Amino acid sequence: MKYRVFRLQENESENHMSKLIEEAVKSLKLGHVIAIPTDTIYGIAALAQSTTAVEQLYEIKERHQEKPIAICVSDVEDVKKWGKVTVCDEILHDLLPGPVTLVFERTKELNPGLNSGTKLVGIRIPNHKFVQQLAKACKEPIALTSANKSAGMSSLKIEEFKTLWPKLNLIVDGGLLGQSQACRQGSTVINLSVPEEFSIIRDGSAYQHTLSILEVKYGLINADDR
Repeated sequence: MKYRVFRLQENESENHMSKLIEEAVKSLKLGHVIAIPTDTIYGIAALAQSTTAVEQLYEIKERHQEKPIAICVSDVEDVKKWGKVTVCDEILHDLLPGPVTLVFERTKELNPGLNSGTKLVGIRIPNHKFVQQLAKACKEPIALTSANKSAGMSSLKIEEFKTLWPKLNLIVDGGLLGQSQACRQGSTVINLSVPEEFSIIRDGSAYQHTLSILEVKYGLINADDR
């Protein structure tokens, strides 16, 4: 496959951004896997509602099929479409957009071929203008996982996952996303599938902030403390 690399400049013009989103949407709709920057690390993405595209995502990453992949959406209302939300809107808006993945029981509308081994799904709204606009333009969820081979180091610049380029159709280069190893932690993953409580699946980069929101501000029970 011949890949294409597009540079996403800081303070990108709306015209160029629109053209880039159009190219990315076209690629995804054709069933391809693409690479995109997020508010944490680089990710590889495919349409979540396409089982074939999801399988391709697993193959490229060399990820075990039993390990679930999160989805990315554009706004809070979309979270409710794909996950059975157990918390109030205020919590959703306090955490999203941001470097947090919220795990809920999946709705029947979500592709059963995505994460078929679990009734749960992780949902993200990255605090990144390009990703949000891409998800909105697709009008369906995007399966999103880190741009590296399974168990490999996460990527803060596109050169760090260069071995994956030939397997991708499009790469969006957003430059260097962070300066330290701590930036490679990715999103904080929180299980909110049980009402009135939460448990931490992965600490990630927003661990303390997420704890202060859920435990201190809203009084949810931390199931990990039992």
